[in-house]
Amino acid sequence: MNIKVKAGAVAAIFLTALFVPKSQVYSQVPAPPPTPAPREPAADKAKSEGENAPKVAAQSPAQTPEADIWNREEMTGDWGGVRSRWKEKGVELEFALTNFYQGVASGGVRHDSEYNGKFQTAFKFDLGKLAGWNFWHAEIRTETRFGGPLLGGTGTISPVNTAAIVPGAAGSVFSVTAVNVTKLFPIDLKKGNLFAVSVGRFNLLDLLEEDFFAGGGTERFFNIAQIGPLTVLRQVPLITNAVTFAYIRGGEPFITFALMDPNDHATDPGLSNLFEDGVTFSPGISFPVKYFGKSAKHSFGGAVTTKKYTPFDAIKQIIIPGPPINPIEPQGGSWSVNYVFRQYIVERASKDGWGLFTQVAFADKATSPITKFFDIGLGGNGLFESRRRDEFGIAYAYTDLSEVLRDNLELIAGRRVRAEHQVEMFYNFHITPWLRLTGDLQIFRPTRPGVDTTVVPGVRLEFRF
Repeated sequence: MNIKVKAGAVAAIFLTALFVPKSQVYSQVPAPPPTPAPREPAADKAKSEGENAPKVAAQSPAQTPEADIWNREEMTGDWGGVRSRWKEKGVELEFALTNFYQGVASGGVRHDSEYNGKFQTAFKFDLGKLAGWNFWHAEIRTETRFGGPLLGGTGTISPVNTAAIVPGAAGSVFSVTAVNVTKLFPIDLKKGNLFAVSVGRFNLLDLLEEDFFAGGGTERFFNIAQIGPLTVLRQVPLITNAVTFAYIRGGEPFITFALMDPNDHATDPGLSNLFEDGVTFSPGISFPVKYFGKSAKHSFGGAVTTKKYTPFDAIKQIIIPGPPINPIEPQGGSWSVNYVFRQYIVERASKDGWGLFTQVAFADKATSPITKFFDIGLGGNGLFESRRRDEFGIAYAYTDLSEVLRDNLELIAGRRVRAEHQVEMFYNFHITPWLRLTGDLQIFRPTRPGVDTTVVPGVRLEFRF
């Protein structure tokens, strides 16, 4: 389909959403709390269990009338009370269908356009309620991507759609992306202090719980550059088996440590060859603070792996030209370090507001294709007082390549590749709590030499069941 024809269809979707009769668009005044995070904080879970464990289960209160279809959280509602009863017994179910359309409007290598889709499920189990195992939790998550391949023709190294490359970058791909168990060890629940250990299979994008960015491409930003430091992708695969440890202080993670398989296992269990090529260690520490009376946080992290690499070895999450002309010996000990800062500018309540974020990261030039990364932006929810649930973001990212990679690519192409500059902006319009329409625009100065500024508009439509 011609990109201009598709662009017209996208515009029609936007106009339809914007001009839905007011009686059919749920009210955001007074403002409800923002959309819940993918996971309930461990400290809140532990506190709830600690308070309820010694008590005899009380009789369930009278059921309140279910909200109408325009104001309920999920399109299918409470299933006649079944959903609430299962939750009381320790089982939560989540389903989401997300559709994307993007195209290269100008610049780039060619003017392609693509439709992609993602269907996600989450099954969460409170084993304290289910089996009397207080402070134990488990989850299973699945993802099915479908539609065309990742949008090409941009001349960039960063994918323009993170959701379209997980668990695969083309065709229909199904994956069980998470199967894990968590044990909480309370220290002082009144202060929100506890220790958590998790083991199993993880989609590491699910662990990036941020207020202003992250989200895995189905929430907030599309491009992976605005989700997390690109430098870490050499050491940390997105879907793999791992053991994680966390000391939670005041209800927020303070010290974290992960030990994981360095190989990506998006489409296989990874148990038969667990740690076959080495191991990755990833420590982190965060310091919550307040500036100007608003919440802020400093985080320092890193990763090191014993697996051997060269800068040309494939990473599914970024586009690496190659192979090298000059032979390069793989090296072990690949490393990266990063710093992240967030500062609320408007803070109405916990996780309700918007603010500034920035990320700075460096990596080993002998093994990592990306050695320097920086981004800065604004994001959050409730830019307009009457639209408190709506999310927005605007950010700039700078991505620089390894000199080893640059030298070899210059021999291949005859011209030296450049650092990549990217700007992305989006607005996530909550038509109803379960129906969300996002407009997105990305502008690049590509890494590929001789390519004009690339402009990539896109649209995302999400249904929550």
